[in-house]
Amino acid sequence: MAKGTIKRYDFRKGFGFIVDDKTGEDLFFHKSAWQGDGPIRQGLAVKFVNKDSDKGPQAESVIPLDGGSKSSNSKPAAKPASLEERVEALEGALRTWKVLSFLALAGVIALAVEKFLM
Repeated sequence: MAKGTIKRYDFRKGFGFIVDDKTGEDLFFHKSAWQGDGPIRQGLAVKFVNKDSDKGPQAESVIPLDGGSKSSNSKPAAKPASLEERVEALEGALRTWKVLSFLALAGVIALAVEKFLM
């Protein structure tokens, strides 16, 4: 198996590229080739099977090395929040906004009713 580093990965499209440590070549990989338990992250050291396809070199059976540690020759990359994490945060903010909006509206209605009854 060859070794390399995940150069980039598009969570929405489900594919990315690995830089082969030996050749420096970029290899395409699809999320279906991922055999790790954790998330796919930029800068992650991996081992893989190099296969030639009609569209060029492709990585199959992509497995993270050392429990997902970054390879020694890769540049450290900040772990970006995954799309799932960002969606979860936005949904939480939306729920909070809805509750606060409802409470504000309820307060305005209560003041209007109080004023009307007096």
